[in-house]
Amino acid sequence: MKSLALFRGPRRYRSGDDAFSQAFANAMTPYFSPVTLSEMSPPWHEDLLETFPISLMPFRHGIYNRTVRPMMIRDAVGRLAPGGVVCVRDELWRGDATAVFEREIARHNTYIYNYFDNWFAVPHLAQRAKVRCELAEAIIVPTARLKESCEDSYPRKPVFAIEEPVDCSRFDAAATEKADVPTLVWAGSPFSQAELVGMRDILAAVHGVRPFDLIVLSGDRKPALSLPIPWRWVPFSPANEQEFIPRAWAGFCRLGTDDYASAKGCYKTKVYMAAGTTPVVTDIGHARQVLRAAGAGFLIEDNDPRQWIDTLVQLLTSRDTAIWEGGRARDFAREQFAYGSIAADWAGAIQKVC
Repeated sequence: MKSLALFRGPRRYRSGDDAFSQAFANAMTPYFSPVTLSEMSPPWHEDLLETFPISLMPFRHGIYNRTVRPMMIRDAVGRLAPGGVVCVRDELWRGDATAVFEREIARHNTYIYNYFDNWFAVPHLAQRAKVRCELAEAIIVPTARLKESCEDSYPRKPVFAIEEPVDCSRFDAAATEKADVPTLVWAGSPFSQAELVGMRDILAAVHGVRPFDLIVLSGDRKPALSLPIPWRWVPFSPANEQEFIPRAWAGFCRLGTDDYASAKGCYKTKVYMAAGTTPVVTDIGHARQVLRAAGAGFLIEDNDPRQWIDTLVQLLTSRDTAIWEGGRARDFAREQFAYGSIAADWAGAIQKVC
């Protein structure tokens, strides 16, 4: 049985990432031995960096990233046992087009590249992954659209589309009682808050028919948003995620309708599902694939404003409907996004190229 190392980047480079977690590593143990989860730096180190005052930001993002960080990566790569399988998620050294550390891994191990972003929809961004894809024995991506794009670019490379896992267990079933008043949640990174700007008129129209509480779960600073209805900002943290998302009657995700959005994964949508919160999402790409397979949630065609308004009003009018629809989504998530089934798919893909 071969060894397996899951090599992941710094915590702040990982966004809502349940893949390459300790639970995922544990799920891989029936197929590989030993299984290790490799970190480039200890958690306390990343916590220390986050405490740097704003005046030292140029150091943290400039000199530090060009000196200390590559030394840490080199040391972590040097600790990997040769002759095994090493799966690397995204870039080890951000912005390194030469993939110097991945090249070293490929010399001594079976190198598997986990490419989970949607850069292939944007040609100049896709070039950042070129060397990594050429070095890899196989490429694992989370969506069918990314698989097609990757196969077009690298026709001689095995490419596998495998769903990303979601840690459903973090949402305690006993704590998923819905709020007493209609509640809508939007959860996302600070970089995607433009979604809310595009929903301004829709949210105002819904609120005019059916008043509701809007929770914005994002970042560590209150967003500079101007919305025409009352809203509450909640800083993102695992504890807040577990408290606020399950209590919402619905969660929404307004995606673009371009090639970039069509290749995008739908982690946020799947988190809503895992929490038992009905997702309302633009009908495109992987979100469409997941919700149609689940037979749960609501898809909005072409971001049609009237459909957005009618769907949200419907969900925010009946708490019983919110509970029933959310329960169906949760049941699907706990079966399809579970670590065990995703790990089996990963193992099958890796064993085909080893």
